[in-house]
Amino acid sequence: MTIAMTQIDDVKSRLDIVELIGGYVNLQRSGSSLKANCPFHQERTPSFYVFPDRQSWRCFGACAEGGDAFSFVMKADRVDFRDALHQLAARVGITIVSQGDSGDRSRQLFEINDAARRFFQDMLATPEAEFVRDYLRDRGINERSLQTFEFGYSPASGNRLLAHLTGAGYTPEQIAEAELARATDDGRHYDFFRGRLMIPIRDWQARVAGFGSRALDDNATPKYLNTPRTPVFDKSRILFAMHIAKEPVRQQGAVIVEGYMDAIMAHQHGYDNVVASMGTALTEQQVDLVRRLTRQVTMALDGDPAGRNATLRSLESSWGVFQRRNVRQTGASVLQPPEAMELRVAELPAGQDPDDFIRQSPEAWPTFVEQAQELFDYLMVSLSVRADMESADGRAWVAQTMLRFVAQIPDRIRMDLYLDRLAARLSINGDTLRAAMPSIMRQSGSARAGQPPPATADEAVPAPSPEHDAIEESLLAVLLQHGSELTTDAVADISPEWFTRSENRAIYASVFASESTADLEMPPELEPHLSRLRSLELRLSNEKKLERAWQQIRLTIEKEYLNNEVKQLSSIEEEILEDSESPLALRLRDSTYRIGEIDRLLKPAGPTHL
Repeated sequence: MTIAMTQIDDVKSRLDIVELIGGYVNLQRSGSSLKANCPFHQERTPSFYVFPDRQSWRCFGACAEGGDAFSFVMKADRVDFRDALHQLAARVGITIVSQGDSGDRSRQLFEINDAARRFFQDMLATPEAEFVRDYLRDRGINERSLQTFEFGYSPASGNRLLAHLTGAGYTPEQIAEAELARATDDGRHYDFFRGRLMIPIRDWQARVAGFGSRALDDNATPKYLNTPRTPVFDKSRILFAMHIAKEPVRQQGAVIVEGYMDAIMAHQHGYDNVVASMGTALTEQQVDLVRRLTRQVTMALDGDPAGRNATLRSLESSWGVFQRRNVRQTGASVLQPPEAMELRVAELPAGQDPDDFIRQSPEAWPTFVEQAQELFDYLMVSLSVRADMESADGRAWVAQTMLRFVAQIPDRIRMDLYLDRLAARLSINGDTLRAAMPSIMRQSGSARAGQPPPATADEAVPAPSPEHDAIEESLLAVLLQHGSELTTDAVADISPEWFTRSENRAIYASVFASESTADLEMPPELEPHLSRLRSLELRLSNEKKLERAWQQIRLTIEKEYLNNEVKQLSSIEEEILEDSESPLALRLRDSTYRIGEIDRLLKPAGPTHL
């Protein structure tokens, strides 16, 4: 039996590496990072650093090792990946369930949710729900939308859903696990949703994963309430209406709105490529869902002047997700051409949301979407309106705000191009903006590191580490599928330290230690990941293509490792500046020089003259 990769990702998303490592050593603040004497070797001067923004650690001394929370526990407690996983899962309150058990458990939760959906729909048709039907008519919801989106009603009194589901054979504990019921201190159960308009939320495979709801009593709070996080529902991994929008999104691109009522009204008027993020900034997982279908994404923002600061934070988060996804796809271009995702923004008139706008002027929606601006241009216009662009202070504020966005671009070439654009738009010297970048990047890192941990599982979002690192996976896929065609020296030329994810490092170690990739000794928790790597399409049709691809991947993953090291060393700048001949300063120069060497090796060769 195996364990789903999402459980590993869930453990990572809830961990705080500073809190974890702080339990082993005394950490001291050093710029945007933290430092300590290395717990793995004797030393007088600290060479061990923790980087909160990347949820990583590294020893720049005798160990010359680093990694994530998993690799630290594996080294500190001398355990393997599986033991580290279970230890860290227990730390954050997650029970690791084997795939066989998990599959049965998940199927049952989907069944309970679907039974609840039918109950809510039946309740909407009863005389007591006439006021709910009137409310929906007043909102302009037609009969087709009622059926398509499966509206329902949860009774305001009694525990009728609980009674219905227990009557169907489910236990109160199973119903509570689906978050359709809650238990009191004395063990009695009661309905979680009461007196609410109910809207099922289906996942990518069209299964009822959870519910969205709206209070029907104006005095009830909260106004909107979603199913809390369960083993089958996590709103950060779902886009509402995507299960019926796949083909329109593939053909027309995706338009992402905030609320499910916005998406429903769009579909009612024939705009079937609209999906909803359900009130969250776009997450890595949501962007991955869209990426399967299209590279064209438009965010339709509410016209809410009072919420501009919150909107700016949401856009900053979404921009960061897109930039990280784009740079990973660029890395994957070793095996296929990159296709960058394009994020555009359209803002509605003040006081309107997409639901209002489409109900009042449905014919104007296509024009509104077509007039969306690239996010960079939208921000420039939006910020410029809010600032006095004739004053130095106003232009400086716009520049500093925009630099926060630019600082999230991992690719240095992209970053440089955006800095040129920003300099031209603000009439500011480009060198001045570049000089400000290190400070902005440290501030951004410190701000992310200083954020409090999520209050609930619903608010938890994965750390910036890639969910599936493209370069690492390309390398492992080549090893697993073509390892027998590579020389032993070529395989040995890879350093385990180059893998940022402990899962990938563990798979590489297993491949390196085995005579054949067909029969690997693998922790059962990693079997799903291993199977996916074996199935990746590589398009390596001959030995020459294999040799060229391997060389590119090997150099690219080394460069990514060194780039990360340079960023880490740069974040502890004050130590480096104390002594230009210090080991850290020399390490920084060596890494920078090696990056230049790799760039020259990766540069396409000119024509060969015979």
